[in-house]
Amino acid sequence: LTVTPAVLVSLAVFPSNPSVAAGYHQSFIAIGTYSDGTVEDLTEQVTWTSSNPLVASISNVEGSRGIATGLTPGTTTIIATSNGVSGSTNLTVTPAILLSLSVTPFTSSLPRG
Repeated sequence: LTVTPAVLVSLAVFPSNPSVAAGYHQSFIAIGTYSDGTVEDLTEQVTWTSSNPLVASISNVEGSRGIATGLTPGTTTIIATSNGVSGSTNLTVTPAILLSLSVTPFTSSLPRG
């Protein structure tokens, strides 16, 4: 009888099919399932990629892995990969959100009438 270590058989990426406004961030997590049925958060161990880096970029920097930044409106697939096993979800980037509006000049003087 030879006992071998459990191997990664699947990766799931969450949240499923989120959307984010351009200029904002969306965090993702990667959950791995092993051949012995155990599950583990692999967010910091996987390699993250975006199928369309013009729509959104995603970080592989330690401590901020799995954080996507919406760049331009559109859809991209966010992919987590480890040891040849991949999981993915779609990310929709919507147009930027108006945060403030200002009217100038702050003070004005108008003639009567």
